[in-house]
Amino acid sequence: MTATTAPHLSRTRLWTLLGAAAAAVAGVIGVLVWLLGSDPAAARPPRPVSHVDTATRACLLTSTDSDPGVARTWAAMRQLAAGGTSSVVVQRYHLPDEADGATYVNTLVQLRCSTIVSTGAGARAAVATTLAAGHPRGVRFAVVADRPVAGATRVDPGSVSAQALAGLIGRRERP
Repeated sequence: MTATTAPHLSRTRLWTLLGAAAAAVAGVIGVLVWLLGSDPAAARPPRPVSHVDTATRACLLTSTDSDPGVARTWAAMRQLAAGGTSSVVVQRYHLPDEADGATYVNTLVQLRCSTIVSTGAGARAAVATTLAAGHPRGVRFAVVADRPVAGATRVDPGSVSAQALAGLIGRRERP
């Protein structure tokens, strides 16, 4: 009887084949990781969805809607924000009758209004009280009125325009 023997591989040849197979598998895995893991967009930070936190924030504080300067001032501020030449966000706030005016103005400062424009006697008085207590750092104040308020820029109610407000809102306050 003759026994048929299967082809016999030497140990050296077996380890060489196993090493080559392991290197091939490692190479395929490496290429897959490189292809699937190299997203160029992942290397860059995401683009901001909104510029509200980085924009200049101008706030209109009104105390009476019957003040003739309210509508014109609000229209000018909205036109300024829509101009597209600068990043300006405008917001309108109405001073409630029962509110402490200085506290309300300080709330606008905490909301990061960089310019506070006021119309109406109550709003102007709130700004005057706030400024008399000390000028908040980095905030500009403007009053649309016939009379000035100490520490605030006066804007004549008849000359309110986006161009006039742009000069106030874009101007930097000295630290």
